[in-house]
Amino acid sequence: MVKMTNRDRQDPDSHCTVCGGAQWSFVRVGCDLYQPNDDAEFKLYRCLTCGQVMQNPLPTASQLTKAYSSEYAPYRPAWKESGWPLWKILRELTTSRRLRRLRRYGNGSKLLEVGCGAGDFLHAVHRLGWEVKAVEYSDALAGALRTELGFDVRTGDLTPGLWEHGTFDVVALWSVLEHLSNPLQALVTTCSYLKVGGVAFIQIPTLYGVQQGRQFRQYWALLDLPRHLSFFGREGLSDLCDKAGMKLIAFKTPLLETAWCYYASVSNYANHAPVRRLMGAISLTLLSVLSFPFMVVRAWRGHGTEAFAVAVKR
Repeated sequence: MVKMTNRDRQDPDSHCTVCGGAQWSFVRVGCDLYQPNDDAEFKLYRCLTCGQVMQNPLPTASQLTKAYSSEYAPYRPAWKESGWPLWKILRELTTSRRLRRLRRYGNGSKLLEVGCGAGDFLHAVHRLGWEVKAVEYSDALAGALRTELGFDVRTGDLTPGLWEHGTFDVVALWSVLEHLSNPLQALVTTCSYLKVGGVAFIQIPTLYGVQQGRQFRQYWALLDLPRHLSFFGREGLSDLCDKAGMKLIAFKTPLLETAWCYYASVSNYANHAPVRRLMGAISLTLLSVLSFPFMVVRAWRGHGTEAFAVAVKR
């Protein structure tokens, strides 16, 4: 269990990455579940100016390098994995849902994915006949996609000058914005690469979800500290998109993602807690089942744990 002192709840030293504010309210604390032998704690605060929830202070470069190790789940490529292990089945389901969203909201033939990871979505979109390009922080993954699939994948961050302005019909940021220290700049750059009328797909963990799952403490899967730097609500994301030159036209919190968060949190608890706490894991499972009606209401009201959003370039 993560312990806190009064000092842990004070002295945030980073400015808000959305509005630049410096007034904060403590939300919760957690640890890196991928590093069980590391006792570092990561604290979340709410900006009292714009409402964004973010890590404060922001993690150091060395902490982030360790956090994005080779064991990080999105780095495992499902498209070339033989057989059908459970993780691959779940990844394929996620990719299928993203393709449905592309068919509903996307028009054109050119797509850019920011943070393509192992390339599962990129590979699937290419098979539909789209021209695909990507930016990926991991040099090893970007190199593999260039070598094995022949895709134009640039290594590093999304920055100006990688392609011509107005090149793409769709830019996808699946579970990316929350990992960036400057989300506004990322959306400004995203907008610059879109054609007028082009769309950006954004998937993010929500600030509503940060307030949920407190019974799981640091095992609440939505937190994923220190990788998740920021958590947004509809209003905050809409403001960011406006500043970047886009209009938010959809913000949905699907029930499936909320239910999955509870399941993953039970799994986290069971995997990291001592055996003597097995009854605790069972109790949390039962509590999650009983919470299902509340999950439905939250998702329907747009207050689920994870959001899918669409923004159009003006």
